[in-house]
Amino acid sequence: MKKKRRIWFCGGIEQAAADPDLLARLRDEIGLTTIMPESPICHTSGFATSDELAKRGPFEDWRSRADLYPRIAEGIYPPVAGIISGFDDTPLKKLIESAQKTGIEIWGHIGLWSYGGDVYPEYAMRDIEGEPLDMRYKQWGIGLCPSRKEINDWTRDGLIDAVQRYALDGFCVDHARYAAPANVHGLYACGCAHCQRAGAALGYDVARLYDGLRHFRQSLKTLDRRQISRMIDHQPNLWDFLSLCEGGAELLEWFRMRAGLLAARMAEFRNAINEATGTKPFGSDVFPPAVALLGGHDYTTWQQGADYLTGGSSFGGVVGWATMVTNLAGEWAPALCRTIDELQENEALALVYRLFGYEDFDLPLTLAGLQEAQLPLPEIFAREVGKLKAVADPNIGLYPPLSVSAAPDIVQALCEAVVDNECDGAMLSFGATEEAIENVLQLDLAQWLDS
Repeated sequence: MKKKRRIWFCGGIEQAAADPDLLARLRDEIGLTTIMPESPICHTSGFATSDELAKRGPFEDWRSRADLYPRIAEGIYPPVAGIISGFDDTPLKKLIESAQKTGIEIWGHIGLWSYGGDVYPEYAMRDIEGEPLDMRYKQWGIGLCPSRKEINDWTRDGLIDAVQRYALDGFCVDHARYAAPANVHGLYACGCAHCQRAGAALGYDVARLYDGLRHFRQSLKTLDRRQISRMIDHQPNLWDFLSLCEGGAELLEWFRMRAGLLAARMAEFRNAINEATGTKPFGSDVFPPAVALLGGHDYTTWQQGADYLTGGSSFGGVVGWATMVTNLAGEWAPALCRTIDELQENEALALVYRLFGYEDFDLPLTLAGLQEAQLPLPEIFAREVGKLKAVADPNIGLYPPLSVSAAPDIVQALCEAVVDNECDGAMLSFGATEEAIENVLQLDLAQWLDS
């Protein structure tokens, strides 16, 4: 199961399928071992689904929800859990045939819970008071409740259907998380009745945790600027900050409970696939170590239901490893300033950087500067990959994300971080257009990853 791999997260299945020689070229020139295709139209590997599954699918009315997701008017499926019907799987079948001929593994791909709640509010995550999430944080994800049995059972059956009908060598589930921690309100979700019951089933005193979270939010408002300034001077970590407020211990336990809920679902999905088709690699992308627990990933617990760990991207977007903390800082700092009297923007940003161990990166101390600055992306990425290697089980595969469409010097530095930390390979992200392929082939990628 754990082996050296160079995996292509191929966002453009139709283009890749149209070139029957493409996989052989990538195998020979960059050492490609595995492809994980995704269609930007349906957000899966391009699966069709059976009529029986479609009949009980909770999202089959998606075409009627263009008012909530305007891209539906373009024929783009909303990003929700599982496999929605109606997609033409011809390109996927061609790509599978090409992969088999060239000896390339092919992994299936679907999304899970961290998006879709804005399109399906009836299934959306709620906070501990039962309220919907604040739409000001929509760009970071308005997720689906991870404890809705009708969604999870249907998603599980869709996974089984896919691995039985397509010649897949493994599976990667995406969006297997809560909203990115930059979504401040999302840190208090999901607190619906379904998640309360699921948390209690894991042995948590959910009512006590909810009371603790309420106390934390109230206690946070009693902090003053002087306390924050004093804390900044003494190298605080996140636990130090949580301990300033009543309910901080319960908040930490809340994050562990949330992670436990997701890990349990992951284990159920993996077990179902293995029982149906035999053991295949099964895993997901995860948040980087600095923020993993805040987004629903306790690596120790997660590894009970995953054979490998990867990431969304090296940097950029919602799940970039090198931009996760700076994205978070851009939302947490103004939220702290709104909550703590007289706290200044520069003080709030300095605090956040220290809480996550980023104070030595000399990051901007204004929100405007944070938007405009050239961040030290390779250095931040290298730190997160190093932490991943240090805390992950040595028996699990580690394939950090490599955005190889960046400038060559940045790509080389990202590769060096993977090699220096003795990871098992990488998840390579690049487009399937002719120009993108040629750019990748011109890089010295094989040598950088073999060095």
